[in-house]
Amino acid sequence: MMKTNMMNGTVERRRRWARGALASALAATLALSGCASGTYGDNAAEGGGAAGEGGAAGEGGGAAASSEAVDWDALIDIAGMDFAYSDRDKDASYDTASATKIALSGAGATVEGDGAAVDGSTVTITAAGTYVVSGELTDGELVVSATDQDKVQVVLAGATIRNADGAALNVQQADKVFITLADGSQNTLADGAAYTLADGEDEPNAVLFSKDDLTINGSGALTVEGNYRHGVNSKDDLVITGGTLTVTAKEDGLRGKDCVKIADGSFTVTAGGDGVKSSNDEDPTRGLVSIDGGTFAMDVQDDGVQAATYLRIAGGEGIVKAADHALRSEVEAAMTGGSFTVEAGGKGVNAETCFTMDGGTLNVTGSEEGIEAEEVIVNDGELNIVASDDGINAAVAERSDESADAEGSSAASNAAGMSAEGGEPQPQGETPDGNGAPDGSGVPDGAPDGAMPQDGQAPEPPEGLDGQMPDGTMPDLPEGEVPTMPEDGQMPEPPEGFDGQMPERPEGAEGGQMPQGGRGDMADMGGAGGPLGANASEDCLIQVNGGAVTIQAGGDAVDSNGCIEVTGGTLLGVSSGNGDSALDYEYGATITGGTVLLAGSAGMAESFTEGTQPFALVMAQGAAGAEVAVADAAGTTLVDYTAPSAFQCVVVSAPQLAEGDAGTVSVNGTATEFTASTTPTAGGMRGDFADGEQPQGDGGQGRGFGGRRGGSNAESAQQGEGAQGERAQGQGESAAAGSSAAAGGPQPEVVA
Repeated sequence: MMKTNMMNGTVERRRRWARGALASALAATLALSGCASGTYGDNAAEGGGAAGEGGAAGEGGGAAASSEAVDWDALIDIAGMDFAYSDRDKDASYDTASATKIALSGAGATVEGDGAAVDGSTVTITAAGTYVVSGELTDGELVVSATDQDKVQVVLAGATIRNADGAALNVQQADKVFITLADGSQNTLADGAAYTLADGEDEPNAVLFSKDDLTINGSGALTVEGNYRHGVNSKDDLVITGGTLTVTAKEDGLRGKDCVKIADGSFTVTAGGDGVKSSNDEDPTRGLVSIDGGTFAMDVQDDGVQAATYLRIAGGEGIVKAADHALRSEVEAAMTGGSFTVEAGGKGVNAETCFTMDGGTLNVTGSEEGIEAEEVIVNDGELNIVASDDGINAAVAERSDESADAEGSSAASNAAGMSAEGGEPQPQGETPDGNGAPDGSGVPDGAPDGAMPQDGQAPEPPEGLDGQMPDGTMPDLPEGEVPTMPEDGQMPEPPEGFDGQMPERPEGAEGGQMPQGGRGDMADMGGAGGPLGANASEDCLIQVNGGAVTIQAGGDAVDSNGCIEVTGGTLLGVSSGNGDSALDYEYGATITGGTVLLAGSAGMAESFTEGTQPFALVMAQGAAGAEVAVADAAGTTLVDYTAPSAFQCVVVSAPQLAEGDAGTVSVNGTATEFTASTTPTAGGMRGDFADGEQPQGDGGQGRGFGGRRGGSNAESAQQGEGAQGERAQGQGESAAAGSSAAAGGPQPEVVA
């Protein structure tokens, strides 16, 4: 299907606006700052000097790693991943009679049976078998040091092990170790704040530490007190199929380098780092976190769940509270089942390349952004989002690796004036070699006149300069009308006779309609921004094929740096930001099915750009708590929604509407009529502003239908039907294939 091809005329209008209304202010700034050159208009997006909405580092911030150099397909192999649990993983049975028994007692222990020995306060298991541990060790450790072919089962049957300077349970070698929590037992593992480690070693680093595969099963309870670093850490697989775990950790709660797989259990995790984490980013079949069941209560200071490659949620339920992201994957994430409520200081879900939802319930009750990924695909399930910024955001994927982090740190240090040798801050106005300006201007001694200071700030103008050029004249400006800028920095006075009201309706225009383009002549100003956003990419996609999505956003409700596609399901939401939009995109938004009601600010409003299902952008205002209902011409309600914040316009669409059908949007019973169409209506928004007030937003400027606050440069406009259309045809198929592989189910067909 062909995405919207932005018009070349929009580019020219932007140029006229740049040359006109802001030219005098820009000229004065350039004269004072001594800037020799700058980029605005056509080259800003390409050069990257003037970032788009999200800034040069992307909307999500973080390390500015280039996605173009990343082969994302090489980083993940979902088909090659092992999500299964072995029979022995799930089998918590054991034979007490044949097992070796270890009785802990104060500073020592006794052993009954083979395969274990005691040396002071250290108990060491050296052979395969089952070992039943009970009692309390006040300051010692249990070590497993068998062969790499041995499977060892350690049954904790009312055991407490504390170690002031090391791990409480330390698996140095085995094929696999099973920690079985005996039915009805209460067990505790605890460490101290500092470990005594061999020279050059940084392990063990957790209360329960394993260099090999580790499984926790059973129905008993285990309390893990991690005062040094991590709670539970396996350098291979960490598999949990049962038990009640209460984990507190200075850093991460549950870690498995190759994977963390959870089939069942009850988990309470309080951590200074991540709650659950898998870190192997070198093997595309590893680094996964897979949750099939269990109940969770996590309160952590970094990410709730973090996967190096793939985060899979197929079951389970619980609450995740995270200072950063609640659910995070460095590559891809999918949800097919379960029910989770998350609250995040960052993103509710943050997956770099793709987040696919095929089932389950996800409630993001608080976040900066609800969902962020390069592709967000919703096929089924229930998704409810509350976000201070964007609800769903499709942004270019970025690789966050050690080299990128190092480069980012170096750049930050240099920007802050840090010394390359010692890393010490430089005094204000002093360059790293000490050749600073004695007056603190930051311009090195002997630098030519007009040079920029080292700290990037504009230098003070020469004495007596009042903003004029040396000959007392202003520089020549590009063609265009230039308003007089008052000296107090306020906006110019309106033309004589202008009383702040909207101009008279053009002759023949229907009541409640505005001229084509959405906001009358203001459309000629090209919206609030310059060229196409610096982070725009045709790889970015938000696609709703099914399920139920509701969004309450302080920024854009649905925001794609590429395209938006709605083929089915229900999409309800509201944007409360005056400078934001309920529907926001760079290239276009299409609708071929589904029910949509999105409310937001009128000043930055956008509608769908095309589709086979009719839609409308309706001027209908309401306060927080207003009841909004969409009905057909017969008065049958098609969709209703209680808006949690104030709004000025509504984007609507429903399968029951045909081309040219009349309908109404009612706000607390007050109806506004509209006509549904598969193309943006030539009449613009339907409905009137109350008492002649103008839509609020960024200066009341609009973008027009199918526009974008960034607009389009000439090159992208010329390539629209080629590059954009080509991507559009393949995008739905690739998204469907990815979703099907992850969820094991069919993907709805995207109508071309």
